[in-house]
Amino acid sequence: MFSVGGEISVDEISVDPLGQDASTPMVQVEDLLESYKVKGEPIQVNFRSLVSWIPYGERASHMIHLYPAKLLPHIPAFFLQSELLSEPGDLVLDPFSGSGTVALETILAGRVSVTSDSNPLARLITKVKTTRIPEGSLRSSLKALKLRIESGYEGLERPDVVNLEYWFYPHVIDQLSTIKKAVSFEQDRDIRELFQATFSNTIKRVSLADPRMSVPVRLKLKKYKPSSPHYEKTDKLLKSLETVDVFEVFYRLLDKNIKRALSLNSLASNSCPSVVFDDARNLGSSDSALDDESVQLVITSPPYAGAQKYIRSSGLNLGWLDFCPSDGLRHYEKLNIGREHHSKAEYSEFSSSGISEADSILSEIFKENPLRAYIASKYLVEMRDAFSEVYRVLKRGGYFVLVSSANEICGVNFETHKYLSNIFVGMGASIELRLIDDIHSRGLMTKRNKTSSIISCEWVYIFRKN
Repeated sequence: MFSVGGEISVDEISVDPLGQDASTPMVQVEDLLESYKVKGEPIQVNFRSLVSWIPYGERASHMIHLYPAKLLPHIPAFFLQSELLSEPGDLVLDPFSGSGTVALETILAGRVSVTSDSNPLARLITKVKTTRIPEGSLRSSLKALKLRIESGYEGLERPDVVNLEYWFYPHVIDQLSTIKKAVSFEQDRDIRELFQATFSNTIKRVSLADPRMSVPVRLKLKKYKPSSPHYEKTDKLLKSLETVDVFEVFYRLLDKNIKRALSLNSLASNSCPSVVFDDARNLGSSDSALDDESVQLVITSPPYAGAQKYIRSSGLNLGWLDFCPSDGLRHYEKLNIGREHHSKAEYSEFSSSGISEADSILSEIFKENPLRAYIASKYLVEMRDAFSEVYRVLKRGGYFVLVSSANEICGVNFETHKYLSNIFVGMGASIELRLIDDIHSRGLMTKRNKTSSIISCEWVYIFRKN
């Protein structure tokens, strides 16, 4: 760990190591808060080192399903061990849950999880990752599922998936359809959703989509030179897909997911599944909304403006799961904050974000690329709506941990984390701490196009509602 510029590093903070155990960071949240209070400078940290007892990869049910740009579990785990920020039994909210990383760490820490996400697949994964299932019921249902799959079905209806034959070989479609039908007969909802999540995680693995890309792009051998290592790998993968046994792939993944689900039973024996809403800007309907000032702690990593195409990444899964018809993907894209698709009428004139510092940059970007300027402006406007809900449900004296970052738009530095901080402070919160952690995951560092550059580090802000 090291310092950058005028920042201080975590190594400069003096702490007493006595009394620490394997599940307690040598440097704790309280130490960082005190140091920041004295110096007022951002602190460089490495969450992998701070929470070294958590492995990078398999832990509880984190790996139940692939998902783009997953949050490092060490980040929420670090803040959830602090009883200054929250205590066991407190309500913890993640309004942008993605694959449920914060939700799972919340219940592992003995807190109560509430989440939201506009993507139905994300909501399914979050629910499954945080749900305990009795082993006896699960084993019985697994046996019945295998019998149904082995019996097969006649005249199976094909799913409403865009360009189905383009993405899947005929035998793969037949076998996936059989699994889908067999899963649908499971009566226990929690078990059925575990089977559905495993089925969903099978889909891309047996498709003709390039596994190196989050958004589906068909595997094409000719895009690589014969001397390229990707040529040999792609050729081998394409040949294996011609004869792949989808049932075998599904059973292999299901065996792993059952072990993950059962591990949750012992790691979070008294937990409840995460309560999952579908819109960060409206945390529940009128009869089930989160009460005002009911949440003690918020931990979230919002989407970036145009950084990840979550709905397009999930398109094949949403179709196979009957969550979304082939002509309905655009509907879910419109619900996603940070989306890229907008009509020309929307960005024909400059649109203010309401943040003067951001608008001065966006007005210049607008001259070169009106769409990119509008995407960023609309993002900040909709994030203000989401933060209004966060502020409403957060207790007075409660904390908000925000994981965000700066990136470039059309070659111009756009400090998203500062603009989001401006929004929440403007609502009446105070900044208690600023941290910086370098991003080590290639999944987050992927440079998608010339208008949106690599995101190489994350900023973590802690706010307190006054």
